[in-house]
Amino acid sequence: MKRLLPVLMVIIVVVASVLAGCSKAAPAPGPTPAPAPAPAPKAPVILRLVVPAPPGDMLTVKDEELSARIKERTSGAYEIKIFPGEQLAKIPEYLDAVRTGAVEIMDVAWGIYGGLDPRIGASEIPFLFTGVEASAAAMDQLLPLHDKVFMEKFNQKALAVFTTGGMEVESTKSVKALADWKGLLVGAINPQLAALTSILGGSSVVVMWTDLYSNLEKGVIDATMSGTQGAMNTKLTDVIDYVTIFYGSTGSNAYNINLDVWKAMPADVQNIFVEETRKTAKTMNDTFVRLHDEDITKLKGMGIDVYVLPKDERARWAQLVQPYINEQLNGLGDFGQQIKAIADKVNAQYPYK
Repeated sequence: MKRLLPVLMVIIVVVASVLAGCSKAAPAPGPTPAPAPAPAPKAPVILRLVVPAPPGDMLTVKDEELSARIKERTSGAYEIKIFPGEQLAKIPEYLDAVRTGAVEIMDVAWGIYGGLDPRIGASEIPFLFTGVEASAAAMDQLLPLHDKVFMEKFNQKALAVFTTGGMEVESTKSVKALADWKGLLVGAINPQLAALTSILGGSSVVVMWTDLYSNLEKGVIDATMSGTQGAMNTKLTDVIDYVTIFYGSTGSNAYNINLDVWKAMPADVQNIFVEETRKTAKTMNDTFVRLHDEDITKLKGMGIDVYVLPKDERARWAQLVQPYINEQLNGLGDFGQQIKAIADKVNAQYPYK
């Protein structure tokens, strides 16, 4: 028993110490730590888009609708701001602005930059297409050919392209036969239309489309060639008396984006941009096909003398232009032959009416 006493004493001391520790009052709770600040929302990527059409024009409105869809689909991560007309850059400078990144996206006709590379304007070679249906059917097939050119030479990607109808004669003088071209002074908005004018017997001066109204009003030129929608939207109908429908060349607009901006996008965002721009392109193709006949009716209602060139007469005009067409396509080598193959295919489906 005496031997166990020291052991018992040690046990008692240990137990007492534990009980004493448990009986101590818990320390008063300190202040609740402040929650960590929420991360600041990431600013959206802003892309600037230039389009030649003025505010309120359907070409500008459709870009505003495109912008809203892309913002929604990217949950606000990407926003497109629309700059119509020449608010952000002069129209002749659009291509270079996108190339350098001064502007991220353009929605404009490729043909006006054909002087920088003839491949850019190849789809607007005169008499290449028989009408708006053929042109609309060709757009998706033309896109990859042009995309390669823009990526290799101009630091941009072509996202989508659509027809804007035909280039028709809009004039202060009646043009119904080849003889009517003699002495006609035409404001040509691209090199292809300047060549067409000269071959048919007229004289051309290169005029930016934004200056057509003033030139016609002052009598500096007798005529121009542009789309019927463009003529109405820019009020050329106030200063012309005649329109000759002959589908001398196709008009088109296309979306190009700076290649560095494109490569910086996540793959899912790239897919959204492709899907939405091509959705817009399809809608516009369908719209311009529908508007062809509607525009003729509207122009007549404005008091404009509208003449649809008969098939046989158009064939005579096209025959005169054929050597130029061949020269242009052959000069582009394999690229030109691919363009011709596409045109031949769609023209067979949609002959001139």
